[in-house]
Amino acid sequence: MAPQTPPAGPAGPSTGDSPPAAPAAPGTPGTGRPLPVRSEPSGRQRPHPPLPQTPAGQPGPQAPAPTLSRRDQRWVLHRCSRKGHVLARVDDPVSARLQAQGPHGDLLCCLRCGTFVDPAADTATTQVIGTADRPAPLDDVPQVLRGTHGRKLALLRVLAVERGGRGLLLLAAAAGIARLASSHVAVADWLGQVAASAQPLGSQLGWDVLRSNLLAEAQSLLGHSGSTYTLVAWLLAGYGALQVVEGVGLWGGWLWAEYLAVVATSLFVPLEVYELVHKFTPLKAGALVVNLLAVAYLVYKGRLFGFRGGHPAYLAEVRDATLLADELRALGRSTVPLTGHHLV
Repeated sequence: MAPQTPPAGPAGPSTGDSPPAAPAAPGTPGTGRPLPVRSEPSGRQRPHPPLPQTPAGQPGPQAPAPTLSRRDQRWVLHRCSRKGHVLARVDDPVSARLQAQGPHGDLLCCLRCGTFVDPAADTATTQVIGTADRPAPLDDVPQVLRGTHGRKLALLRVLAVERGGRGLLLLAAAAGIARLASSHVAVADWLGQVAASAQPLGSQLGWDVLRSNLLAEAQSLLGHSGSTYTLVAWLLAGYGALQVVEGVGLWGGWLWAEYLAVVATSLFVPLEVYELVHKFTPLKAGALVVNLLAVAYLVYKGRLFGFRGGHPAYLAEVRDATLLADELRALGRSTVPLTGHHLV
């Protein structure tokens, strides 16, 4: 006679004959959901601080989906390694998602790369906004650039180096031309003596130095009055100083510098087109293309002159790409309270 299976009943304590119960999956206490993780560029997974508990039977907030590509993650990690982390103690319930407990005390989440670090570990390079006694409100937290906005800052700095280098060369040229204002006659005489001395060597090489176009152009330029040299020197010095100021502003990512770069570059585009039509060279064509691309990029990406909603729309785009905005959306909240205008 086959043994009968006992009827199912309420679960009781396990006996030695029954297999041990599987351990409960790790998760947030009181919710039964898995502990969320945030992806690292190396492929490892790092646990996120526990999410706030919610009443039983109601869905709780979910961890934010990664908003950065691997390329952007590498950029933010590289920038944090050079500039230091940006940490914040905020006066808002979202602060629970930006803090964790470490072996030596509290850890804060970097608002740029998402790494939890000890705020007291490296005070020289780590920027901490707010304190434990006086946490900062959300509208005082700066907008920490990430993603394409961070790459824009890198491109602005490349443009700043080019503008600054050009400005220094123009200032050096202005200083040289200013000296010619009082000595251009002597320089013209010296140049004629050098050409006469080089005439025998030029004759052996088949080159008439005294009748060369290069010497004629130089003597023509040196034949101007001293006031002309002074005027040219002042114009070059002014434009060089403008380029240096523009480079400094672009390096700092200031909005006024972007406007200045667009206006100053656009004003010289007609002159560059005229020079290109008058005498075409690959160098002039390349310079014109670079300037046009720089103007188009600054206007489009920075939303200058009211383009694509203007600067308020640009700030909203930057705000929605921040890590703090990701955390607010994970809690089902709006990102409107993030009204900081300072970009870091």
